[in-house]
Amino acid sequence: MDLFWSGLVRRASDHTRNERRSQFSKVFEKAIGDIEMQKISKNQL
Repeated sequence: MDLFWSGLVRRASDHTRNERRSQFSKVFEKAIGDIEMQKISKNQL
């Protein structure tokens, strides 16, 4: 029974780690996109 719970906890921690990583990459991609849009708008002035 302990083996079952330890496996469940390990799987849950892996899932939350992957979820955090994907959220961070989405935020990072959005920030890069915003910076690129600012550069484009400055070049058009």
